[in-house]
Amino acid sequence: MPSRRSYKGPGSSRHGCLECRARRIKCGKEQPQCSSCLSRNLACEYIPPTSSLPWRPKTKSCSSTPSLPPSAIASPSAVDSAFLAQYEDFMETSLTVPPAKELNIEDLELMVQWCTKTYRSVSRNGTVESIWQAVVPREAMRHPFLMHGILALSALHLAVASDDDLRDQYIEVSKAHQRQAVVGLGKISGKLKPHHYNAAFTLSNIMMIFSFALPEITGQTVSQSPVDEIHQVFLSTRKSGDVLSNVTDCVRNGELKMLLEYDTAQPKMPDTSRLAIMSLAQLNANLARKDPHHEKDVYDNTIKHLGHSLDKVSRGGETMIVAFQWIFQVPAKYIELFRKREPFALVILAHYAVIMHFLRRHWWMGEWSLKLIQEIGQHLDHNWRNSITWVLDATSYYIPPV
Repeated sequence: MPSRRSYKGPGSSRHGCLECRARRIKCGKEQPQCSSCLSRNLACEYIPPTSSLPWRPKTKSCSSTPSLPPSAIASPSAVDSAFLAQYEDFMETSLTVPPAKELNIEDLELMVQWCTKTYRSVSRNGTVESIWQAVVPREAMRHPFLMHGILALSALHLAVASDDDLRDQYIEVSKAHQRQAVVGLGKISGKLKPHHYNAAFTLSNIMMIFSFALPEITGQTVSQSPVDEIHQVFLSTRKSGDVLSNVTDCVRNGELKMLLEYDTAQPKMPDTSRLAIMSLAQLNANLARKDPHHEKDVYDNTIKHLGHSLDKVSRGGETMIVAFQWIFQVPAKYIELFRKREPFALVILAHYAVIMHFLRRHWWMGEWSLKLIQEIGQHLDHNWRNSITWVLDATSYYIPPV
């Protein structure tokens, strides 16, 4: 038996007989029967010239799909041999097209992390979990800046339970996605349209979570002052304040409205928070009478918004969103005052830390409230410490005597 010769591709026997092409061997192309078929005692058949094919279209087709011969249409079980040979040529040629871009496995891992675990950590309970698990990723498919935000927070979540080397890698991946999310949101922040609202709202909240989580995970709150660190959080999160203020009312009436509704099943803070706010307002008035340079109006505005936030939490509002809203509502001057460690500014900040305390079960909040209250307590003298008695009662934290 003659030895089998390798097949060089469709070009080497494009005009060979059907049997040789089917066997993928080189055809001698002898007429009327090639030497290979003759030696094997096989029927040898050649493709007729293209011009003689009865099914060749007379005009150029707009479709890139070749037409089927009548025999193939009439009898699917008996496909015309000439058509089969041309189809094989077509398929072999198509294999030379470069393959599609491979899937990004790293990003898929982060998306799986979001849809299985991370979404729960930003949900107050089961009533809103479906929004974070299904609605938000769907919006992210339409808005890349939100997708980057989701992937950034998921990478940070994975870093929490990872070993040192892998943990550092996830943190760097998280930072990279966060930078792209910030850039993407910045491009549309001045020209928001209705189809941006849900994505911009959810990304703004995700970015604030990221701002609290990153220092906690990287250990910055250990090496730096919690007051200085919370000051940086305020500055970074307030950059998206204009976005939230422009879209919150619209979101309240849309698909994400449950995120802004009250939940009567949520653990409530004691009603004594109203008494605490009244005490702060009275103290502010007393300080203004003693010192004409006291920033009474700044503090009045700050205390008013803090009172609203504490009241919303006590009535079962979404603690996370309430906590973040206060950051946007306080005057910029107040943020500068607590950075300078003005005692009354620190007292108000300690009251805000009670809201942070109710978020401590979340991996991204951790022990922020404890560290912040302890530093404030250590900075205040005995007289000022009396002003945060309610804070210590509400959190059960202990501050050692000075």
